[in-house]
Amino acid sequence: MDHFADDSDDDLPTLEESFQVALGGGGRTLRPQRDKGKGKAVEPSGSGHKEAGRRALGRPRDRGKGKVKAKATSYSWEANYKRSWDAVQEDESGGLAGAVKSFLDAAKRRRTAAEASPVQRGIIRHLVLILDLSEAMTDKDLRPNRYDLTLQYAREFVAEYFDQNPIGQLGILATRDGVAEKVVSMGGNTVEHVQALANKRKWEPRGEPSLQNALEMARSSIAHLPSSNSREILLIFGSLTTCDPGNIHDTISALARDGVRVSVVSIAAELKVLKDLSKHTHGRFGVALNEGHFRDLIFEAVPPPELEASDAMDARAMRKRRRTATQLNNEGVDGGSNAEDEEDDDEFYDGTDLLSMGFPTLLPFITASKATLCSCHSKFRSGPAFLCARCGAKLCDVPTDCPVCGLTAVMSTHLARSYHHLFPVSGYKAIRWADVDADSPPACFSCNVSFPERSKDDADVDGHLQGQAQGSSADGYAASSRYRCPKCNNHFCIECDTFVHDTLHVCPGCC
Repeated sequence: MDHFADDSDDDLPTLEESFQVALGGGGRTLRPQRDKGKGKAVEPSGSGHKEAGRRALGRPRDRGKGKVKAKATSYSWEANYKRSWDAVQEDESGGLAGAVKSFLDAAKRRRTAAEASPVQRGIIRHLVLILDLSEAMTDKDLRPNRYDLTLQYAREFVAEYFDQNPIGQLGILATRDGVAEKVVSMGGNTVEHVQALANKRKWEPRGEPSLQNALEMARSSIAHLPSSNSREILLIFGSLTTCDPGNIHDTISALARDGVRVSVVSIAAELKVLKDLSKHTHGRFGVALNEGHFRDLIFEAVPPPELEASDAMDARAMRKRRRTATQLNNEGVDGGSNAEDEEDDDEFYDGTDLLSMGFPTLLPFITASKATLCSCHSKFRSGPAFLCARCGAKLCDVPTDCPVCGLTAVMSTHLARSYHHLFPVSGYKAIRWADVDADSPPACFSCNVSFPERSKDDADVDGHLQGQAQGSSADGYAASSRYRCPKCNNHFCIECDTFVHDTLHVCPGCC
């Protein structure tokens, strides 16, 4: 077969085509061909090799319409920039103060906009706070670092916990160097807990944490409590590893069997063992995104958790086992009588258990100034003290369980402050500018501060804030700064709304 030389440059393959065909174009390499008869080098023809090059590159055949444009490839660095600051709108004066205020008010509204309905909760709480004090807590992804920020939020959590749960108990544990250490024993004294967390030198982070040792120590301190008391653990974990002496899944099964609810706040990342721990024990799990989100996750444990149907069944089964064991010890094994007593007990215990409580007597100042034996610490102490209503033992602080007779000593104000968890204040409804008319009140019912007046651009701002600042209208933010109580129909500002639901727990208009 003869080959004809083509001196035109148009038929020569380009460098890109030659390289692509040599690498992956069917194993063929474009090379000069030699004439068998004359030994002359002949250039490849443009009709065959250029078409093979196009097929190797995946290009369509040129049919006389000019050069074919290569298919555009989309990469992340080639996409358009999404500038979040474009969504912020200026106010009438040209500043951003109005936009910033709307975002701050929206964050406050998220905590109070949830619909509150009466549910069964365990107000007599026993919570164990476990802090990860390993070497990973020295990282500075949270300012100033994980360790300092965790201690600061822990102190704030202790104060808020005892303020919202006056008849609850709290204990603090720490894990480092592969072991678990007790920071504060289970008790109800806010000052002791805050002072223990303020000692940074004593609890400097080091080594690796031990999740299993910390959970076992916490379980041993609350597993023996009666079913009427809630048993909870709040774990703040910052490491990606754990140094355990045994199988951690056995500990998780034991916690679930004892009815201990474990909530986890992870600082570093989502770990499967932590998520399984919270899932099997019906607790919460969250990963902190920033400093504010970290605080919100911790403070979710302040209100008592809702009791599920499974919790009630487990409590009833536990009471049944204890009654059966008591009958066997006192009366011996008697099938007929025990069966009848068990039926009577089941019929009687269908409701909630009754709990014995006593109101202690406050000692006069003259008597309290003298050092007397304290039953709580077994030491001679002076200062404010109480006398147990049943046995008369001296108690340093209330609420607490009497060490002598076991009676729960509380004050009437403690019960009143714990009552609002069972019957919370209904969430206020946001009022849009379209619902504001001439008959609407001009000022807040509680603080008597005047509401802002409506401007010509409020319709656009209202819709923008609903979509941008909150993300959805379900969050319940109102650009009019008006919120209405569904019972008394009075209007309140955002500050009073937050104060009523977070601190006061009583609607001023419904009183």
